[in-house]
Amino acid sequence: LGKLDGIAPVAGWFIDLAAADGFVPLPITPLHALRAGAYAQEHRDPFDRMLAAQSELESMRLVTRDPAFDAFSVKTLW
Repeated sequence: LGKLDGIAPVAGWFIDLAAADGFVPLPITPLHALRAGAYAQEHRDPFDRMLAAQSELESMRLVTRDPAFDAFSVKTLW
């Protein structure tokens, strides 16, 4: 969408940079996919639905300031 200008050079190093900061990737499981598809909300962005599902099922707080997540049963921070 062009929201992150200048990200292309860093994208290749993303995995190493994230690991250096102690982040661990969270795989998408079939349970996450089923939960994302089961939300009754009209929110149609599949990526947002997946983030909400992972946050809910993994009992993790979602770091976002996007008010769209207020419609989901997830805890947010920011």
